[in-house]
Parts: sequence; C-alpha cells; structure tokens
Amino acid sequence: MSEWTAHYHGRVDAGQTADAVPPAEGVPACHLVAGWSFGAGMFDELRRHLAGPVVAHDWRAFAADRLGNDGKDCRQGGVWLGWSLGGTLLLEAIARGRLAPDRLLLVGATPRFLAGDDWPGVPMAEWRALRRAARRDPRQAACGFRERFALPDCEQWSVGEAADVAGLDWLAQVDARELLGRLRVPTELWLAPDDPLIPADWIRHLPLSEVVVSRSLPAAGHGAIFECWQELAQALAGPAGRDPFAAACRPGAEPINR
Repeated sequence: MSEWTAHYHGRVDAGQTADAVPPAEGVPACHLVAGWSFGAGMFDELRRHLAGPVVAHDWRAFAADRLGNDGKDCRQGGVWLGWSLGGTLLLEAIARGRLAPDRLLLVGATPRFLAGDDWPGVPMAEWRALRRAARRDPRQAACGFRERFALPDCEQWSVGEAADVAGLDWLAQVDARELLGRLRVPTELWLAPDDPLIPADWIRHLPLSEVVVSRSLPAAGHGAIFECWQELAQALAGPAGRDPFAAACRPGAEPINR
C-alpha cells in the first residue's frame, strides 16, 4: 500500500461553503478559484478583507463555465487568483482562449501536475491511488488527502462535490508549460517552500515569459495559502497607484487575523 493510499480515509465532514458575491455591473472583479476538495468558502477570510467586488468559485463551477463545450465567448478582464487545481484550470482556460484576465496570480499551482522526464511532479502511481480512492468514496478520499498534506480538515471545511474525480482527471490532462513561455498576462507564481505536492522548483525547469514572476509564500507546505491571506490581499491589490484594477481588489480597512 502506498503512502498516499494509506491516507485516503477520513472523517465525515461538516461545514458550509459560502456563495459567490457577484460584482457590480461594469466594475472589474477579483475572481478566486479553489482547489480540489475545497469549495469557494475556502476564500471567506480573504474576501472579508478585500474591498470591491470579489467572486469566489469552486473549481467545478469554473471548469463548467470556462472549459465546457457550450461555446461560451472569452471572458475578459479582472484579476484572477487560483490555488492548486484552481490555478492549473486558469492556465488551461487561457490556453483555450476562454479567459483573458488583466492579471493572474497562481498560488501553490503548477502547469503540469504529473511527473515526467526532467519534470518534478506527482508520480502517476500516486495519482492513480488517489483517483481510485475518490471513485470509491470521494469524501473519505478528500479527508485523507487533506490529512496527508496538512490542509484544513473536513470538520473545518466541507467537501461536498468539490472532491469530484473529474478534478483529478483535469490535473492529469493539463500541460500548460508552453503557455508560460509566451504568456502576455502579468502573472505572479506564489509558491511555498517544502510543499510535498507542488515542488517550488518547477519554475527552474522551463523558460518563463518576461511578464511572469515568482514569489515565495512566507509559510511552508501546500496549505501555506491558509496562513498568508494578508500577503495575498496585498498582492491582489497590485502596485499602489499603478494598477488600474486595484480598486476591484484593494485590501479593506480591517487587519487580517491569522
């Protein structure tokens, strides 16, 4: 039994996921896209401390809206942040011409999840172990996944449909490495040290466009985002006085309590 398989058993979850708040008409919004097994409510703390319109999406809603086969037009504008799977899906939507953000922040995300020749990532066997577990019991698999990577547990954040195995299939399918070499959207890659799921050194394995910059989260592990809301709120606001979309994402007056 692999180390991953041993962890894909967990507690029944409890909790609530917040509904997204739509932006005011004509006002650019901050958009936040959650990762696998987490709903939009994972961004509740961040949303409370951002002024202006903020829309939080779970990854399933984003994938259906931007990566479905209904032929929707490209969605333009706004500042978009994606964590983990959410960040990977943002890259895929841009590659498909279905999303054209003004700025992009990818937190604990990678353009290719699975390991390959000269590419750091999750071994195929480990991904298959998680996928098998998720097909048997998505909730238990998600709880085990969170325990394995020291993420907020299922009693703190509900799982619901966010553990859909389709998210794991997206992780195996997407390869947006080439896109990062030609991207023209100002992009920040926020990576955490000692992340056992998304190696922080993946940026050394491919050329990046001149508009792509890397940042280090001031906390370790794949769950670093849950300790860094203040830094991300400031990053979403952009350079003071220079970013025309900062009004959509400016930090609020309250300090963020960690």
